[in-house]
Amino acid sequence: MRRLRVLTDGIVIAVIVLVGLLDLVVYTGIVDSDGTSTARDATPIASPPPGAGAAGARLAEEDANDALPGRFVPTQGRQHTAAYPLRQHVPFCKDAAAPSNSCYASNPPTSGLHLPVERNITLADGNSIDVPPNRGIYEFAIPREAIPHIEEHAGVYVGYNCDGGCGDALDKARAIVTQELSLGSRVVMSPDPDLDDGTIAAVSWTRIDSFDASAYSDQRLRNFIKAHNCRFDPEGFCKEPLLN
Repeated sequence: MRRLRVLTDGIVIAVIVLVGLLDLVVYTGIVDSDGTSTARDATPIASPPPGAGAAGARLAEEDANDALPGRFVPTQGRQHTAAYPLRQHVPFCKDAAAPSNSCYASNPPTSGLHLPVERNITLADGNSIDVPPNRGIYEFAIPREAIPHIEEHAGVYVGYNCDGGCGDALDKARAIVTQELSLGSRVVMSPDPDLDDGTIAAVSWTRIDSFDASAYSDQRLRNFIKAHNCRFDPEGFCKEPLLN
């Protein structure tokens, strides 16, 4: 009888472990902002685990795998600018085929020159913000030179320019970012006047997905955040796995 109980307990434990492993691969029951339920990707991309350190960050930084969400943009380094305010913005590279380290190879930037850590700076519009900005949704534009610092600190930046309208895409994007923030993701969202009107963009270190608002989908944005939040974490900000 005792042997039977031990055997039964062992089977139960094995089933629990198996279910846990499957949960890492299959994601279900995700309710999109339109009220429908969409299954997440059945084969998520492996990311360096929290605490992977410099070696994991280097692998993430150099990973040009087309299976990852977004387009790969080779790193432009992690150099600091002078403190805010700068005399002039870091420009966007005119020749994307051969960018230098003194301009940004993508819009929004995916690496390169960025403002140093600063607290409670006052922007030209009167709003105050930390650099890098704390995770959250902002109703005002942040300096473009702060974006690579968000990414260097393991985060994802979501920007938009909807002056001419984005339909319901902006509200849906806000809902997804709000959901991801509630789960612990390191995401910053704000207006981005550098983008073309009607554009939404998600960026992380060496990755960008920029698209017309008409091409927006909840799954597209969620997949980008899930794949790239904490993938590049050279300074060890991601200590624990996300809630989901």
